Amino acid sequence: MKFDVIKKISFRVLQVLLVITLVYGTYFLLQLTAAKYTEWVDHTYKGVLHMINQNLMVTTINEFILLLLVIAIISIIGDYWIGLAISSVLFLIVGFVNYQKIVSRSEPLLPADLLMTRSAGGLLKMVSKGDILKLLFLIICIVVGSLYLRRLTRSYMIINHKVIFPLRAIIIFISIITFGVLFQSGDKNSVIAQELDKYSLFNNEHNQTFAYYRLGSALGFITNVHSSPMQRPKEYSEAEIKSIVKRYQKGATVKKENIKPVNIVYILNESLTNPQTTQKFYPISGQQPLTYINNILQYPKINQASGYMISPEYGGGTANIEFEANTGFSNYFLNNTPYQHILPKKDYFPSIMHYLNDYGYKCLAYHPYLRTMYMRPQAYQALGINQFKDEQLLKNLKKSSFGEYTTDISTYPNIYNQQNKSRQFSLVITMQNHMPYFENMGSQSNFKLEHPINNNIGKTNKMQTYLQELHQSDQAFAHLVQHFQHTKQKTIIVMYGDHYPGDGLYDNIKQKTLTVHATPFVMVANFPLKNSHVGYFSPNYMSLILLQKLGYPLTPFYNLLSRLYKEIPVLTKTIQMRQQNNKIHINTNSKTEPKNYLQKLQAYKDYQLIEYDMTYGKRYAQKYHFFSLPSHS
Repeated sequence: MKFDVIKKISFRVLQVLLVITLVYGTYFLLQLTAAKYTEWVDHTYKGVLHMINQNLMVTTINEFILLLLVIAIISIIGDYWIGLAISSVLFLIVGFVNYQKIVSRSEPLLPADLLMTRSAGGLLKMVSKGDILKLLFLIICIVVGSLYLRRLTRSYMIINHKVIFPLRAIIIFISIITFGVLFQSGDKNSVIAQELDKYSLFNNEHNQTFAYYRLGSALGFITNVHSSPMQRPKEYSEAEIKSIVKRYQKGATVKKENIKPVNIVYILNESLTNPQTTQKFYPISGQQPLTYINNILQYPKINQASGYMISPEYGGGTANIEFEANTGFSNYFLNNTPYQHILPKKDYFPSIMHYLNDYGYKCLAYHPYLRTMYMRPQAYQALGINQFKDEQLLKNLKKSSFGEYTTDISTYPNIYNQQNKSRQFSLVITMQNHMPYFENMGSQSNFKLEHPINNNIGKTNKMQTYLQELHQSDQAFAHLVQHFQHTKQKTIIVMYGDHYPGDGLYDNIKQKTLTVHATPFVMVANFPLKNSHVGYFSPNYMSLILLQKLGYPLTPFYNLLSRLYKEIPVLTKTIQMRQQNNKIHINTNSKTEPKNYLQKLQAYKDYQLIEYDMTYGKRYAQKYHFFSLPSHS
């Protein structure tokens, strides 16, 4: 009898230990992942263990969150082993996705990413099939193991339902209340946020990977659930917006009815970089992959212009860069993905397309991939795009022989028919250079590194695959330019890389912040252009630069953007560049809050107010015609 009691007690202790082990192991691995891709911390096993042991308050809060989640799941399921298995599988999937996202984008899993589950099929293509198979194998092992242990320990389970049911109900109720309170921790005005702030546990970091490391991954995730999408400026009011409108209407150009229209091809080239800028770190034997584009970057001709766009993202976030380039607004102030969180709720949002619509342009978008990604159909409608053609509507698309996605050379001909007419705008989002980069294709690449990256053949082959894709993209662009050089319609082609590639390719130089955020920007027209060298700029100035090159009149909004551009040519969370006394000053410390000097600039304060007004405010600027040209002088 005593032996049976001892066995049952031992079993209960084992149950508790397994839950604690799961919680501690999950927290350790999540912190290890965050530390590995955070520049300023010790990312070794010992370093992470030391951090966990030294920051007892942070560790306690995070492990309490994970523990409560496991207990809640077990209580909801009503079975210890199945509940533990579901918890383990959930933590495993979260850890896997978190790791993949940090490796590819240097950003952890955020609550907003859960909106992307509707595009799960497309997202899975971006992950190594080998990694997915390993994940599935571990999930199967967990499920089979739990079912076996459940059967083996059936005689030890409590069957007194008079006790179990009320206990489960109490635990579920407490869990709901607790998580409801915790989910408010991202709101600075909430009680829980104010309590956490007393211990410096509020999430105010631009770099969320560092925030997850500092706050703990569980608390870091929770503080992003209800975080303020944009802070309301203290000066915001209708009167203030009206005064800003008047300030920049003074320099607004009267609408020119007799303007000679130029057709526009506006290309976001996926993960396009210039390997020439990283030759010191990753020397390539022989010819460079970007022969055509690099020649424009270095020696622009009379019908060309070039520079480097400073991307606000690394390894991903295409839709955020696209938002800036299309609208002139900056993600610097925002804590979400505008294509998913802002534009679908708007019937109108200012953009280069709406500007061109006023001049009778027809605006079409082309993207050789899933139309559901980033809720583009809804976003494009708000931006004034007349038609959106995805992979289902585009013709003669061909898959790259070196990668997973459609080639640029088969994508571009789809715009030819549209561009044969006048007043046409083609927005093109390419896919060829997107991760993953296949190791087994690296040996077939025509572009070889002089020596392996950290003696890692797999990583070296991935890089060589990427270089081959870049070359094919470069040649496709050259072919596109050649096609329009002798067309009847005056045409300008604008092309830029959205960000550096993920998949761990450039991890060795991620601390070279300016290098890994600068992507090529080129313009080519079949007529002369003024001022061929653009320099550095952030994507929110893209449409302004285009209009300036074409000599098109500027709205009050573009006047504001023009003034801001002269003072702050780069405005991203990672890098800010300001121009003062004809000198460029660069701040690349992503751990710090925005510098005080920004708040002293009138254009910056006006820009912030206008952005708040159009994203989360009352849209007074639209009411006072801030985004349209006056018809008469």
